[in-house]
Formats: sequence, C-alpha cells, structure tokens
Amino acid sequence: MILNKTFFASLATVAILVSCNNQTPQEKAADSMEHAEEKAADANEEAMNTSEDAATKDAEAVVYSNKAAANAAIASIPAPTLSNDKAKELYTKLGKTWVDRINADSHEKAVDKEKSLLDIKNEIEKDLADGKISAADKDNIMKYQSDCLAAIKAAL
Repeated sequence: MILNKTFFASLATVAILVSCNNQTPQEKAADSMEHAEEKAADANEEAMNTSEDAATKDAEAVVYSNKAAANAAIASIPAPTLSNDKAKELYTKLGKTWVDRINADSHEKAVDKEKSLLDIKNEIEKDLADGKISAADKDNIMKYQSDCLAAIKAAL
C-alpha cells in the first residue's frame, strides 16, 4: 500500500513538473517568433557589413587605378633638354615630387608635397636669378611641370 502511494505521489509530481515545464502553444509561437526576429536582425547586420566591405574595396580599387594611371601618365612625359647638372637635379626633384604627390596616402602628405612643389618652383626662380640655370632651362623645367599637371588631369 505504501508502495502504491509512493508510486502515485511520484507520478503526480512528474505530471506537475512536466506540465509546468511545457509552454502553451502561444508561448512557443512567441518564443519562435522572437528567435526568428533575432536571426533576421543578425542576417541583416551581416549583409550590411558585407555591403560596406564591398563598397570599401571598390573605392580602394578606383583610387589605386587612378594612382596607377597618373603615375603612368607622368612616366610617359619626355625629359626636357637641360644644359647643366643643377637644372637636371631640379627636373629630377620635380618629377619625384609629382610622383610622391600622386601616391600620397593622407591629406597631410598631399599638402606637404604640394608645398614641396611650390618650394621647387621658388628654387628654380632663385637658381635662375643666381645664374645657376639658364632661362631656357627654367622654361623647359616649367613646361615639364605643366605637362605633368596636364597628364595627371587627363589620366583622372
């Protein structure tokens, strides 16, 4: 008899626990909807991140393509005819500075190279006044400068 009472009490306890643990169909549906909404939000966020990454890569590809085109344009400009080593030094310095300006990877570096271009132009004027280069050298170097600028603009 005690065994039967214990068995029925255990059975009743199990039934109560099972019925308390089971959710109603409405609760199950609400939990399922919440879980589906979370999955949809995660998928949406992942799609947005993927889209942003693709846009960034496309923009980087355009920038590098433009840099390559501008570098090729400058490389295709023929060297001017110059009379002395000082003029050749200024021409070389100008060409390297244009390439550095094109390849600048920050605003600060670009501004610094723009300043360097102005400094070179001033140096050309000073060297002409000091007689270190001829007027023809100055004209040829300045024509090279304008050809560089025109080639860069055409490439972009």
